[in-house]
Amino acid sequence: MKDSTPSRPMSGRDIDYDYIAENISGLSRIMVRVYKDKVQLSLYDPCGFPVDPAAPYLDALLEPGRRVCYYITPYDQFYGIIRHERYCLILGPTFEMVPPRPRVREFMFELGIRQNYFEQYQNLVLGITPMPLELFLRELCLIYYFLSEEKMSLTGFSLYDSLPVWDGRAREESERPVTESVSIKKEPDDFFSTHETTAFEKAMLSHITTGDIPALQELFSKHSAGRAGKTADNYLRQTKNIFIATATLVSRAAIEGGLPSEEALTLSDRYIRHCEHLNVPGQIMNLQYNMVMDFASLVAELQNGTRYDRFLRGVTGYVHEHLTEDISVEQMANDLGVSRSHMSTKFKKETGMTLTNYIQEQKIKKAMEYLKKTEKSILEISTFLGFSSQGYFQNVFKKRTGMTPGEYRGC
Repeated sequence: MKDSTPSRPMSGRDIDYDYIAENISGLSRIMVRVYKDKVQLSLYDPCGFPVDPAAPYLDALLEPGRRVCYYITPYDQFYGIIRHERYCLILGPTFEMVPPRPRVREFMFELGIRQNYFEQYQNLVLGITPMPLELFLRELCLIYYFLSEEKMSLTGFSLYDSLPVWDGRAREESERPVTESVSIKKEPDDFFSTHETTAFEKAMLSHITTGDIPALQELFSKHSAGRAGKTADNYLRQTKNIFIATATLVSRAAIEGGLPSEEALTLSDRYIRHCEHLNVPGQIMNLQYNMVMDFASLVAELQNGTRYDRFLRGVTGYVHEHLTEDISVEQMANDLGVSRSHMSTKFKKETGMTLTNYIQEQKIKKAMEYLKKTEKSILEISTFLGFSSQGYFQNVFKKRTGMTPGEYRGC
């Protein structure tokens, strides 16, 4: 008869981490890496990627931290981190839904993969097993329990991400992806209580009503929104339901702060419509963060006497959202629900420049950023930003900056 007494956790030298990683990868069709003291021992890749998708984030993934946590990249990919003794297992990427083609293209650019391999890379992405975030977290908890015999619970979910995708309004303050945590039951400081969640919500709405942007940013930098009550059986639907509830609350707070009710409700409806077209919870969280900041900014502009214009916000927001694409003015007008002629005429009247010039200006600003912050070639940058040729890109760049891209990079 076998002894039913629970066995003691195995020490690091008794655990075959490679065996565990290989089988996790084979069962889930998700990449798994094994590190010891930050040195990679092995990588199991069931899809056969030419470059490890985690490469841009490895420094962050390997930073000392909680024993089990997850990491969401700017491209809505999930990575799971399990730390046990001197070892670290990194699982991922996975995602709720297969990312849209523009997102895959942008990520390929960051990885340094040539764009003519797009179709092949897209097929590799399709080989990754999509997984609801909660299911992914449960897998992490189960693996950690096998290694340590410590039970963990899923608490402390954040409703807000630090990477807005709507119009870039707060992008500079939030360049770094956030690392979320899976809480351990015996450590109550790892999760938010109902009281703390309510306090967070009250503080957030108060800052919207007063248009206090710095206070909001400080609030988001220090706290999560806590875990919401269950509103749907499906995680994606629950995320959307939370978004809709938040839109209602923040629009009311903005109206209380002086924003005209018609504008507040119209903007809220537009955000909700945009949310309903998204199929990745991470993107919805990003949109929600930016919606909160957008309403607060409008209240601040109103209270400070600064002129603001809904039309211009819509157009400029669209351009920022699609900056790495070949932006069509006709498609923009269709997406914004206005006629092309009206949009072009009004934009020129309000800004003194044509839409085409504005789009070029924003693309060149992005190109300047890539030239200074990356080692991407001029051809790679021009192609990625949707210019028809490198020569055309160089001509536009010099016309707007007075320098060639090469001269600007060297100065």
